[in-house]
Amino acid sequence: MSKLICNHPDVLPFALRYFKDTSPVFQRLFLESSDANPVRYGRRRMKLRDLMEAAYKFLQQEQLVFRELWDWSVCVPLLRSHDTLVRWYTANCLALVTCMNEEHKLSFLKKIFNSEELIHFRLRLLEEAQLQDLEKALVLANPETSLWRKEKELQYLQGHLVSADLSSRVTAVCGVVLPGQPPVPGEQASTRNSSREQELAFRSYVLVDSVCRNLQTLAMAVASQNAVLLEGPIGCGKTSLVEHLGAMTGRQKPPQLLKVQLGDQTDSKMLLGMYRCTDVPGEFVWQPGTLTQAATKGHWILLEDIDYAPLDVVSVLIPLLENGELLIPGRGDCLKVAPGFQFFATRRLLSCGGNWYRPLNSHATLLDKYWTKIHMDNMDKTELHEVLQNRYPSLLAVTDHLLDIYIQLTGEKHLSCSDSSVTCEQAPEEVSETRRENKRLSLEGRELSLRYELILV
Repeated sequence: MSKLICNHPDVLPFALRYFKDTSPVFQRLFLESSDANPVRYGRRRMKLRDLMEAAYKFLQQEQLVFRELWDWSVCVPLLRSHDTLVRWYTANCLALVTCMNEEHKLSFLKKIFNSEELIHFRLRLLEEAQLQDLEKALVLANPETSLWRKEKELQYLQGHLVSADLSSRVTAVCGVVLPGQPPVPGEQASTRNSSREQELAFRSYVLVDSVCRNLQTLAMAVASQNAVLLEGPIGCGKTSLVEHLGAMTGRQKPPQLLKVQLGDQTDSKMLLGMYRCTDVPGEFVWQPGTLTQAATKGHWILLEDIDYAPLDVVSVLIPLLENGELLIPGRGDCLKVAPGFQFFATRRLLSCGGNWYRPLNSHATLLDKYWTKIHMDNMDKTELHEVLQNRYPSLLAVTDHLLDIYIQLTGEKHLSCSDSSVTCEQAPEEVSETRRENKRLSLEGRELSLRYELILV
């Protein structure tokens, strides 16, 4: 598990959940009692250096959690071990636990190792870092080895992974394994109702090709614990994509998935919290905001229309996206986000002259370097036909006519290259002439949303 954490950050929530009620690895496996008996190997003869290496990797990933969760004092005698690797991992663990800076850490290591050993271990750390980067690159450079693909029919090929093969605590989203939301104690009675609602939500969401690609990218970003910005025109399915991913992982309702619509009147107090008065005169209590609740309890939050966020809201989001810390000015607190917290935002692209553009006078541009951006576009006519055919099979006879009317109202943004009257094989003069002849009237004002199509039908 400790080796997986470096390349797969989504393993970390499982480790934290496991060690929350379990003894530390070094205490459980080789410290038999409080008097610190000599090391006893188990039947698998796990070496002491492997245990300390695992403890060091866990501590590297979540220093604040494991520093307080485990009693590291039992590791101090290992600094006199004959195994240099045991001493190396133990010394680095104690340096992290005591929050040494680089100068103090170097002075501490010089008391335990000679100069040749220090050079050897530094070269070893450099090689391990290069190997880790190589493993990440190989995963990204081999898209053909994906564990999932969209089939026209339900055909499970050998080596492909589906949710039925996994534990009930995890789910496979387009080949990306994500942890599910654990059931809350006392809500076992509503498990059947939630599973029934989840099944209905899956049936109502049609996975066309473009949606599958966006869903896989979104799942990879969530597995890497990166903040996600979904940008696209109105009604292209930005919010519904996050809601569908939340439903697949057991986050259908608040507080597991919180949504906030931003506007000009939104301020940081609504997201962070404020003091409110009580029934007792002169008494005030702290009421945490939506963002504070999601960050401290490890829930998901979606901020819609991030471009409308004022400057004070953006100033709150910068340290959250950069360091995973939430600063509350009124209380002077610096809160570390809980495991499982995920941040989403949407940005609406505007239309002008047939092209899409982002609002330039927005403070949210200060956050652009922190996002994992997913650009979404309108569905073409083929995908719209597939959606209507799956959702309303009784309208199959009039589906093409309804789509023609809808595309005439919305312009050419839903036409693919094969559907449009301009083909890719035409000469440039013919293309320009055909475009002038078949140019439709572009509608001004609010763009027609795809979400209203079902209402029109």
